[in-house]
Amino acid sequence: MIPYALGLGALAGALTQASPLAYLSLLLLPFWPRSERWFFAAAFALLCLRLLLPADPWAGQVGQRVELEGTLREGFLSTPRGRVYVRHFPALKDGRYRLGGVLQRPQGRRNPGGFDQAAWLRGLGVTAVLKVERVIRGQPPPPGLREGVRGRLEAGLSPAIAALAVAMTLGERRDLGETYEQFQRSGLAHALALSGLNVAILTGFLVLLLSFLGPYRYLAALTVLLAYLVLVGPSASLVRAEIMAALVLVALFLGKGKVDVLAALAWALAVHLLAQPFALFSLSFQLSYLAVLGMALVLPRLPRPAGVRGWVLAGFAVTFAAQLLLLPLLLHNFHALPLLSPIANLLVLPFLNLLVPLGFLKMFAGEWLAWPVEGLGRLTLGLVALFAQGPQLRWGEITPAGFALYYAGVLPLLAALYRQVSWRRGAVLAGSAALASGLGLLVPPAEYWQLDVGQGDAALLRLPGGVEILVDGG
Repeated sequence: MIPYALGLGALAGALTQASPLAYLSLLLLPFWPRSERWFFAAAFALLCLRLLLPADPWAGQVGQRVELEGTLREGFLSTPRGRVYVRHFPALKDGRYRLGGVLQRPQGRRNPGGFDQAAWLRGLGVTAVLKVERVIRGQPPPPGLREGVRGRLEAGLSPAIAALAVAMTLGERRDLGETYEQFQRSGLAHALALSGLNVAILTGFLVLLLSFLGPYRYLAALTVLLAYLVLVGPSASLVRAEIMAALVLVALFLGKGKVDVLAALAWALAVHLLAQPFALFSLSFQLSYLAVLGMALVLPRLPRPAGVRGWVLAGFAVTFAAQLLLLPLLLHNFHALPLLSPIANLLVLPFLNLLVPLGFLKMFAGEWLAWPVEGLGRLTLGLVALFAQGPQLRWGEITPAGFALYYAGVLPLLAALYRQVSWRRGAVLAGSAALASGLGLLVPPAEYWQLDVGQGDAALLRLPGGVEILVDGG
């Protein structure tokens, strides 16, 4: 229970960034067992103390003209003082720069369903945007390990397959172009995020390769994993996977055997939030933890038939379990759900699983492995393009009440899965939440939207009965 107390305490402390109501979680302390309550309180207190540290290095300079020098990578300028997001057209290539411009706060969502730059950057711990007015000095990045690795990955590959190999191995998706949209429309975008898949394959390969080291192979594998994190950068999903892998490797080195998935996830949550409290607002963080939580809760309780039938059902079960807790987040943020996603994951993920180890090997072999990566990549992209043409469930934004009703419907079913309530009672409770969510359809409200269309404004009035009136303000 201690890992769960630590994880939930850290989560409650991090939630104080979003709402003071999170402090009410301390009222649950008497209900924890005596030993665990202190771990919950300690994690909560540590998180709150962590939040008292200065988090905005640019306070007092917003709105001023500044000159900043640092390393630019994928649109972010890293300076000795902190990171800023760089706004310049056309986008600047990676390198070493000295830039002059105006520091601004990130823009919030300008229209319903639009991109919320402020929320995106908040989840990355970035608090300012540099609107570049002049490039004082710029030079390409000096040759380094990352550039050398990228060059070996791309050697002998066509541009499309090279972009896929780099995305699957180094996490760089900027060269994918329309391919990334096809992955989204086919329900396979999660496979492009560096996460448990990459870490599991790399860890398994290292443990087998270094078996001659005995138990020290686990520490050697952990060292390589940390180096990989430094190489590709600390994305939220990769940090979560690396923490969980580190716990498993340390336990194996100490001879403790396997680590419970839920306990490892709770430890990862506590460590991750203590190091990066702002990560709570990252969509990647939310999707990564909820997907693993869904699989950890659902998969162990499902039957596992043998043979081909078992393999097919297991593939569908993994997709279902991973998306069970994600569904409202996916619809709220991406406004569409690919209906062929379970089939696409079943048929395409095995090929992507092969591309990951081939990509790691190609980092060392260079052109020697170009032909299998090229062939497998073309087959994969062909299947992705095919599934991208499938039907989509379109959806708008979901209100907090909508989120609450969804999880109010899911929790009774999970309780029935664990035999805490009967399936009949769980179905009645879930059905009640579903019916409550549809009450708004009986009396559709009138809606008034004020839209920002760039060079002017527009007003949209939606009336019951399907009447819509659009007024363009010019």
